[in-house]
Amino acid sequence: MLRKIPSSLWETHYFGKTPLPLIAIGVLTTLFYIFSKPHFDDFSDFNKLVLSLSGLISIKIYAAPVWKHPVFHMFWWALLLAVCHWFFLTLALPDLAGDYPKLDHIARLFVFIIFAWWLAGSTQNTLLFWSIASAAVVLAPWIAGDGLADFQRGFLGERIGFGIRNVQHSAMFFGTVLLGLLIFLPRLLRAPLQHYGKLSLWVLAFIIIIAGVIISQTRATWLGVIAGLLTALFLIFIEHRKSFSKKYLLIFFILSACLAILIITNSSLVIERATAELDTIQALLRGDWSSVPLSTSEVRSSVGERLYSWRAAIDMIAQRPLLGWGEQGIDYLFDNIQYNQAHYQALNFGHLHNLYLEITLQYGLLGLAAYFYLLGWFITNARLAWKRGDMPGDVLLFFYAFLCFWSVINLFESYLIFWTGVFLFNVVMAGGLVHIWKPTLRTNSSTPSVISGKDRK
Repeated sequence: MLRKIPSSLWETHYFGKTPLPLIAIGVLTTLFYIFSKPHFDDFSDFNKLVLSLSGLISIKIYAAPVWKHPVFHMFWWALLLAVCHWFFLTLALPDLAGDYPKLDHIARLFVFIIFAWWLAGSTQNTLLFWSIASAAVVLAPWIAGDGLADFQRGFLGERIGFGIRNVQHSAMFFGTVLLGLLIFLPRLLRAPLQHYGKLSLWVLAFIIIIAGVIISQTRATWLGVIAGLLTALFLIFIEHRKSFSKKYLLIFFILSACLAILIITNSSLVIERATAELDTIQALLRGDWSSVPLSTSEVRSSVGERLYSWRAAIDMIAQRPLLGWGEQGIDYLFDNIQYNQAHYQALNFGHLHNLYLEITLQYGLLGLAAYFYLLGWFITNARLAWKRGDMPGDVLLFFYAFLCFWSVINLFESYLIFWTGVFLFNVVMAGGLVHIWKPTLRTNSSTPSVISGKDRK
């Protein structure tokens, strides 16, 4: 019978009775999508459609318990809230409501459900999935950039984005991969000796990624990486006896310390960029708005631009705190902003460089509460999955470190309104959901309900 895919290629034992051709279509389009999306956006959209439709069909027909999982309930509630929000906007602000509720903007935030389904409850599949997505980032300088020439210009002082939308978004991808390389290194070191050839690939990837993080000159990413690593270290110190030996704790600590020393002492780019607008930040802390610069065509202050737009956004939010102004509220803000309006319009400012203000302005405190509920659900259930033995310790560490990194960088950019942020969010959250919903997958499995030793590692 043509029913099994070798486990060395892709574990399939939680797919229930899903036909092999449908599995092959879903898995292959998923893997191709996560590698192609960062660089070949138009071509990858077809893959997204195929993997989503095949996934929904597979779950609906062959995995009734999964279809009833709480994560689907959140999805339906999110769509319902979007419809209700649009309806109330048509009554209160008809000029800003739009002709119809844009449910696709909500649905795309839940693609992680389909990704997680095709990962089949497997840690092995998840790590391969994340590795392929990481390879797209590591190879970005040669796929979309100018290769070594980018690094040469970068270390001469130019901000480099390697052709991924812009520098900030490139830094977001590189920072995430950097966290993964550090956190999963102990797993690589625990591998059999014949797998140590992978260590050379790790070293090469690490050099590329750390260089990319530095020459991106993106302060939010630097801060986010530090926060993510500190989160991982804190969790290790609390639970290391249950998940890591002291040997690997020491390795992780030394690597993190070396990384910090490298960035702080050996890169003038980091120091210059980190101190570039200290006067502006100090003026804000003093409450002295008269000393916060307004940008001009000759002299720009990225901090000042953000601060004045945030100030205007807070004024608007105060007028409609519960339900916000809708998706066109951002355009309304920059068309009527009191601070340097001509400059914002010349730059075509279309977002607030702060995800939390962005959500609150568009969807109100209700929308912000829904976003935090989703994150809180993942944080709580990821820990429960780890305590059950369904989620390996290093996967939990990476998941929590990423959420910390993600939360920090979104203080300074609205990543989730761009395809880059949506893509990264779905890729990482899928790896968390894979392990969270394992008990549900077991009820749908055609094999005995057991936890393999491989999934505990």
